[in-house]
Amino acid sequence: MALQNLTILYVEDNQETQRLVARLLTTMVKEVYLASDGQEGLEVYKDKTPDIVLTDINMPNMNGLEMSSEIRNLNQAQTIAVFTAFNDPDYMQEASRLGIGTYLLKPFEREQFFNSLNYLAMVIQMQKENPSQNNQ
Repeated sequence: MALQNLTILYVEDNQETQRLVARLLTTMVKEVYLASDGQEGLEVYKDKTPDIVLTDINMPNMNGLEMSSEIRNLNQAQTIAVFTAFNDPDYMQEASRLGIGTYLLKPFEREQFFNSLNYLAMVIQMQKENPSQNNQ
């Protein structure tokens, strides 16, 4: 599945980072939905059901891992990626426990970011082709 055919929910509380990354994402995917914290992200997720959820971790109201856990309760197979400046083993371990296999660190290089999202598009394609193997 081509990346440009997918929708993405980007959850980021830093407005400058959100604006910059959203601008990049709009050139890569079909549609970008934005949220500024985990609680808002969960509501947007319920309304839009994007193909990919890309979330920061440290945010007000509900952090990205708490939001990811709530999303997993709604859809165990949802493709989720963490995009954060926190290179903390505890965060990585919690992300892994939630089945989040993609952990991108800020600041990022555009090519690495693009490659990671393309990888997620391939995962989604494989899930659609083999629904019995929905693990990320």
